[in-house]
Amino acid sequence: MFKQLACIGSVAVLAAVSLGFETVAAQPPQPAAAHCERAFDRAVDAYIETTDERDAAGFAALLHKDVTAIFANGGVLYGKEATMGFIEPFFEATNWTQTFEELTRVVRGCKSGFVLFDSVFTQDGEPTPLVIGVTFTWERGRWLAVHNQDSNGPASKG
Repeated sequence: MFKQLACIGSVAVLAAVSLGFETVAAQPPQPAAAHCERAFDRAVDAYIETTDERDAAGFAALLHKDVTAIFANGGVLYGKEATMGFIEPFFEATNWTQTFEELTRVVRGCKSGFVLFDSVFTQDGEPTPLVIGVTFTWERGRWLAVHNQDSNGPASKG
């Protein structure tokens, strides 16, 4: 009798799974993932806003201590200190603008997130199209940029 009940129970579970019903144990922790996705949205918005507003302190708050920044010309900055050594005087200049058009965004729970932008950096009236990819990591309850990659743009649409 016990074997029959066990078989019926197993069949019921298999039937529920095949019909698309999820068991309680199989459900991912939605509130935490949703919280991290909303926090990622705010981090991406802050990345754009701090650039638009030339807010060096706000931008610095988004950077991981081990951030790597790679420029379209191949230049590389290692670490937050070196990156901010570039950003601070860059943000002080007033002869440039930059646009950001989001192409894609991926968030993996509370682990990593990536955003890709088509961007136009215009300095002294000369536009330079770029593709910018920024990878974030979740650390101590917040998203921090760990990698910023600029490439010549615009992004291919194919």
